[in-house]
Amino acid sequence: MISKKQYIIMFSFAITLGITGGFFDLPFGAVVTVITASVLLIAMIPYMYYMYHATDSHKVEQFLSARTRQPILGFYWALGQGDPLLVKDQLNKVLRKYKSPAHQAIFLLAEAAQRKDVRSAASHLLQVKQSQVREYYQVHLLLEEGRLEEAAERADSMSKEWMKESILGRLHSLSGDVEASRRHYREAAQCCKGVQRYLLEGLFESEHTIKGIHTPNNR
Repeated sequence: MISKKQYIIMFSFAITLGITGGFFDLPFGAVVTVITASVLLIAMIPYMYYMYHATDSHKVEQFLSARTRQPILGFYWALGQGDPLLVKDQLNKVLRKYKSPAHQAIFLLAEAAQRKDVRSAASHLLQVKQSQVREYYQVHLLLEEGRLEEAAERADSMSKEWMKESILGRLHSLSGDVEASRRHYREAAQCCKGVQRYLLEGLFESEHTIKGIHTPNNR
């Protein structure tokens, strides 16, 4: 969904380019191409920023909450809110729209992880094509089975720092070391930007309040 401000900017930019092209007698095709490319760029900049580069999770939350009609963005928003019923409702919308088993597996596992019950979705693990994501949820499964030492060894070999730190945060929480758990959760969130940071903060809030980092209830 494009904001009113973006519409105004795109309209003004298109009019300006059109007038400029007419004044300098530029080829019509070239002007249309430049206008189209510029409009697409203006439309995509906020999306790319909030999805992958923003560090203010409150603003990411606002971005997502304004786009809940888009199933995937609505699902991300719900995960960060931490309400299981809300997450389930948004998950159903995703599953209705996206029928690919590999695509659905990611969202089913994310919803199960939010409930700390990856076992309920373990049958979908082999459908996950991204090896790093598959391993991340496999280690979560080890934690649920109480195989903490094996989970710790697997976490140390993960190439994505946020995955490693979030696993260690959960591991220390299960073993009763609250301070170590909080430290690893904080590191996991600070490794990320955009929606991933928002999700980590929201998912971990149920176990700890991460000092110095915005969480859904204090944004």
